[in-house]
Amino acid sequence: MIPGPRTLACCLLTALICGCGPRGPRVEMVEGVVLLDGKPIEGATVFFSPASAAGDAACGLPAAGMTRADGGFTLNAGGGAKPGAGTKAGDYVVTVVKQEVDGVPQSYDPATPPDFSKIKVRELLPTVYKLRETSPLRATVKSGRNTYRFELDSTKQPAP
Repeated sequence: MIPGPRTLACCLLTALICGCGPRGPRVEMVEGVVLLDGKPIEGATVFFSPASAAGDAACGLPAAGMTRADGGFTLNAGGGAKPGAGTKAGDYVVTVVKQEVDGVPQSYDPATPPDFSKIKVRELLPTVYKLRETSPLRATVKSGRNTYRFELDSTKQPAP
């Protein structure tokens, strides 16, 4: 059966309205480097959170990236954005976290739940950079490629 002119017109209109290609919000390339006392940090997670107090998605899109041996990172936004592409334009609070966990059981027996009190988490970076409320790091993502350099200070403490 050959589709009629109305069916073809409807298909064409749908393609024009919906478009083709990747879905998700438009994001801008975001990359950078994280240093602690001038030295690259490997294995830290860098988070960009919209600076809006309400976390308004129109103001930004949460994104994260893991630092490499050279301290470099590339952001990956959630919300259906293309992986590795960055995040939406907007103002962001930046947090950086690196932790080490000890006491995690190597195997798990469902009949015997693990003793979670033996699990210890150690912060490997100053905690001031861990929380959005205390982090002094900020970024404004603009259209195009965005590159940041975040220099952390091991003596930095949260304000009382």
